[in-house]
Amino acid sequence: MNYLDFVQLLPGIVSPVKKLTLKDKLKWSGIILILFFIMSQIIVWGVDPQAVQHFLFLETVLGSRMGSLVTLGIGPIVTASIILQLLVGSGILKWDTSSKDGRLKFMGTQKLLSVFFCVFEAVAFVSFGAVPPASGGFTPIILITQLALGGIMIILMDEVVSKWGIGSGVSLFIAAGVSKTIIIRALNFV
Repeated sequence: MNYLDFVQLLPGIVSPVKKLTLKDKLKWSGIILILFFIMSQIIVWGVDPQAVQHFLFLETVLGSRMGSLVTLGIGPIVTASIILQLLVGSGILKWDTSSKDGRLKFMGTQKLLSVFFCVFEAVAFVSFGAVPPASGGFTPIILITQLALGGIMIILMDEVVSKWGIGSGVSLFIAAGVSKTIIIRALNFV
C-alpha cells in the first residue's frame, strides 16, 4: 500500500454527483452553521467553568468558544494548511498539485495533519491550563478526548461546507463568530 492509497482511506465527505442548486447549497451551509452554534453551546464535561473566561478575546478570531466542543475552532485546519502549502510551495514536497494524484495527496495529507493538530492542540490546551479540568478527580484525558473529537467534527463540517455548501467552512465559522459578537455587543447596553 502506497501513501496515496493510505490517505484515501481517511474518512471524508463525498462530493455531490450532480450540480447543486443555490437553495441546496444554502440549506447545507445553514445546517452546518446551526450545528456549529449548537456545538459552541455544549461545554465539555469536566472543565473548570471559571478558568475558561480568560481567553474570551481569542474566540472571534479563532472561530471557537473556550471550554466548548469548538474550543479548537479552525486552528488545526489553518495550521495544517499553512505548513503543507509552505512545504509544497518551497519544493520540499515535490507534488504536482495540478494533477489528480497530487491534489489527492495534498488534500489527504492536509486532513491527516489537521487531525494530528486536533490532538496536539487539545493536549496543549489542557496541559498548559487554557482548558483546565475541574476539581473533583476529572482526568485530563477526558478533556483532551472531547476537545480532539470536537476539532475533528469541525474538520468534517468544513469539508461539508466546501463540497455541499457555499464557500469554505473556515470562512463561514469566522464570519459567524464575528456576526455573533457584533449582534451581541450591539444589543447589550451594559
